[in-house]
Amino acid sequence: MLAPLLLAAVLLADEGTPPPTALGRRGFDVPFATAVRAIAFRPFLPDRPPTDVALLTPFHGESISRNEGVGLEYERDGRAWILSEWPRNGGTLNAFQPLPGVPGCRDVHAVSGRSQPRGVVWTTPHGLVLSLTPDGVASPGTILGEFRRLVGLGACR
Repeated sequence: MLAPLLLAAVLLADEGTPPPTALGRRGFDVPFATAVRAIAFRPFLPDRPPTDVALLTPFHGESISRNEGVGLEYERDGRAWILSEWPRNGGTLNAFQPLPGVPGCRDVHAVSGRSQPRGVVWTTPHGLVLSLTPDGVASPGTILGEFRRLVGLGACR
């Protein structure tokens, strides 16, 4: 079920509006300050300023504000990354293949299969679910390297 956020995006769009970014196709583009006010948690921020921000439909549970997530697109080394964050709200990562944990981050899973992951999804001790995917194609080693870098910055706290 698509939440009211996506319906609002469709209703607000006009013919002169540029197509949404990869992140914008996942949610509703908003300014960063608006996103932070709309969600019920303090998001982890990468060390790069976001180039795009979107409110996301819930990871799990009713489509209400306290369950909504936030997506941040940022650039690093010429590549765009999408970091999505939600309240866990009772949801599980059982649909994803487990990956070995890293220090401080034990509940780590592959997006789209363990042998050739297209991203990484993990939970934090404070009840959040985070997902990292490249905007485009990246090797599994590049994806896992960026994940480990984010963990070093505190993405599992």
